[in-house]
Amino acid sequence: MPSLPHELTLALFRECPELASYLLREVLGVPLPRYTEVRVEEADFTQIAPIEFRADLVLTLRDKTPVLGVVLEMQRKMDERKRYTWLVYVAVLRARIEKDVVLLVITDDVAVAAWAAAPIVSGPGSVQAVYVIGPKGVPWVRTAEEARRLPELAVLSALAHGNEPAGLEVLLPTLEAVAALDEGRKKFYTDAILVALNEATRQALEKEMQTGKYEYKSEFARSYIAQGRAEGEAKGEAKALLTLLAARGIEVDDKTRETILSCTDLEQLDRWIVRSANASSLADVLIET
Repeated sequence: MPSLPHELTLALFRECPELASYLLREVLGVPLPRYTEVRVEEADFTQIAPIEFRADLVLTLRDKTPVLGVVLEMQRKMDERKRYTWLVYVAVLRARIEKDVVLLVITDDVAVAAWAAAPIVSGPGSVQAVYVIGPKGVPWVRTAEEARRLPELAVLSALAHGNEPAGLEVLLPTLEAVAALDEGRKKFYTDAILVALNEATRQALEKEMQTGKYEYKSEFARSYIAQGRAEGEAKGEAKALLTLLAARGIEVDDKTRETILSCTDLEQLDRWIVRSANASSLADVLIET
């Protein structure tokens, strides 16, 4: 499973707070009270605690007023101190909303998942349960209908399982659903998914998107992948051009170097490379006719 960036994972839950209640209810089997909305709340507990304490994300399930609190933590490594501070988060939120609170930990590490899942004993007969979603616990979202219903869950599924042997079963419906979102989320989620893919999976995805089934439905994703490939090729050509200029003894100032490296027009870069073969100065290379 590729590493889940801390802020990206939290962004999915901030954008779709219902994702937390879905995982608790459908994946972990936690009985939830009746509620009509899930709301992101203030995560700073400093005003009550004597030193600074800030949870990663705090949510409340509400039916006009809070009916349940959720403290959500993204944990990347084992840290015994967390098993003390988590109790602070739960206790303070419980005092704030005067309702029960659950602790939900998200991790991309199997060992951390096992460590975090152990109940926290705070004293004789006092135990805090910890609900954990590890890399194996993220649901597989295999249909476009599922992905459209909860796109943030689909993105989480793609990040967790995209590079597995059956990863295309998650990637294709997820990218199709993401393509229908608003421009901001569409680009952010697509970028996050594609960055997490290894080269073999990326090539398999490109090949699959050329089939009739996905050729039109995944137009945005296909163009985005092509854009990324073109940008990668452009960077390679830009570096080749700078190397060729250096070999010919042609000095390049910092501003021009930045112009060359930021150029994504492959045809323009090709023209510059051809000119550099016989150029005696930088002006001979960059001049436009």
